[in-house]
Amino acid sequence: MKASLKTKTLIAAATAMTVSLSSIAVATAENVNNSVSPEELEVLKIQLIDARAAVESAQQVAEDIVKTAEMDAVRIRAGAGKTSEENAKDPLSPLVIKNAAVAVEIAAGTLEEIAIAIMPEDWRILVDVKDHKIKERRFQYVTTKSREQALSDLLNSIGMNHQYFFELVNADGEPSPLLVISKR
Repeated sequence: MKASLKTKTLIAAATAMTVSLSSIAVATAENVNNSVSPEELEVLKIQLIDARAAVESAQQVAEDIVKTAEMDAVRIRAGAGKTSEENAKDPLSPLVIKNAAVAVEIAAGTLEEIAIAIMPEDWRILVDVKDHKIKERRFQYVTTKSREQALSDLLNSIGMNHQYFFELVNADGEPSPLLVISKR
């Protein structure tokens, strides 16, 4: 079954808009007989043209969403058949890295130590702050949220932010991703 719930919903919305446009056209035709001024008729005509353009635009957006969803489904199905060894060779996508759930419990750790516990093993961490007190400050931290939410919760509470650099490579050309933590 190719048509997903989202697709059916979008098609239904476009159909509903088309039906309401037809009722505007019928109402316009009926009002012509009820002594509608040419100005009012022109306004209704413009509204009808605008509504038709909106429906066509909505249909195009719906088609684009369906195409994107189908491509994502093909990619996911292709990835599902891979062995864990094949998956280990492929770098994880940014979305997978950010949305992966983490379980971290640190009694007294620096920002860098907590970030190391949150991020995957092969990631480098750079805490870029001028105030060394923040770098050396110890925090108690416990979370079981997504990686992105865990970092945001930790850093937003002390006025800091983070940025991922997924595409960096080392001198040997091997992936060497980096997380930078800095003051806002």
